[in-house]
Amino acid sequence: MNKRAKMRLIGVTAIIVISVTAIFLSVGASDGAYTREVGELLENPEFQGERVKVSGMVVPGSWDGNASPMRFEIRDRDQKSGPALRIVYNGNVPSTFGDEVTAILTGAINADGVFESDSMMTECPSKYESADGALTVIDLKDKADDIVGLPVRLTGFVVDGSIQPPGGEVRFTVADRSGQPTVDIFYTGALPDGMTDGSQVVLGGMIDAEGVFEASSVSMSDTEQ
Repeated sequence: MNKRAKMRLIGVTAIIVISVTAIFLSVGASDGAYTREVGELLENPEFQGERVKVSGMVVPGSWDGNASPMRFEIRDRDQKSGPALRIVYNGNVPSTFGDEVTAILTGAINADGVFESDSMMTECPSKYESADGALTVIDLKDKADDIVGLPVRLTGFVVDGSIQPPGGEVRFTVADRSGQPTVDIFYTGALPDGMTDGSQVVLGGMIDAEGVFEASSVSMSDTEQ
């Protein structure tokens, strides 16, 4: 290859690299790829109107799953108190959404300091717990009249297609290993990462007089690791 051909090849390669880089940068900017923290948005008015991503922890009790559009608040993940960013979200709510889940939202902050978003993802920690000593669904059904309102641990298998976004009366349903019987689960928190149809879960909570298990915690069985 002569010197002129080599220079032409180098030039073409440089153009390709620059073009690909520009494409990635433009895509990143268009979908708000530059993720900001809550405090960063609240403290810098120059972000008003700029389409960005913001990441924060959902403030417990700040949301209503039946509201449309959905409204809630987030804080920086390392803060349990302090400034919170108000969110107005128009879009499908992930089934993993809940109290203290990390929400990653794309949108823009308006003149009133409210972040208007049309895209949300969630990050949930992986939580595992031993099912040893936990009641099975059959045990729960057999003892229901005697343990209404009492804290217990329950283990079961997630019924296919039963996982729902938070806000409804039933978040998901679990069954005994054989598939029967079943019990509906009410839960407002974040579901553990990796929880899907058929997963064995370990729940803390209590069964109410209507036969619904009100969960205060949800973990994957350590057999799922």
